[in-house]
Amino acid sequence: MPSPTYTVSSASSSISDTYPAPEAPIILPDDVDDNGRPSSSRAFLAHSPARNSTIEVRTYQNEYQLLVGLPGFSSDSITLATKKKRVLHVVADRWDNDGGGHFERRIAFGYDADLSQVKADFDRGVLRISIPRRAPSITSYPSTPRHAPMGRT
Repeated sequence: MPSPTYTVSSASSSISDTYPAPEAPIILPDDVDDNGRPSSSRAFLAHSPARNSTIEVRTYQNEYQLLVGLPGFSSDSITLATKKKRVLHVVADRWDNDGGGHFERRIAFGYDADLSQVKADFDRGVLRISIPRRAPSITSYPSTPRHAPMGRT
């Protein structure tokens, strides 16, 4: 049984040099929790992994896009959830005569991903997830410091 395929690719992205670049999305391994610690709670999910499942993460200037290949799944068997405003959890289950399948991936995003505005579309076995990117907020400071007068007036 082939293992799922993972790809992380980047298209053009421009963020001001004065701000640190956001972290690239990371597909978290199954054996760690959202904080990077070993997880023991996933043992009950150790049944047949989804065959031929794939996930590709694309980075664009205004959004992140995930393309998740889920052949044989239906839209009503897919669940999306967010955790801690930084992790997107994608789960799909299928039960059939072929033994069914389970797909579960967690993708961690940097500060610029707006996980409150996730949109998804499922068509012909491909789940397309769009996550908007926030523009970094700009804080301006006066170029010359202002001093309050001292002493009595």
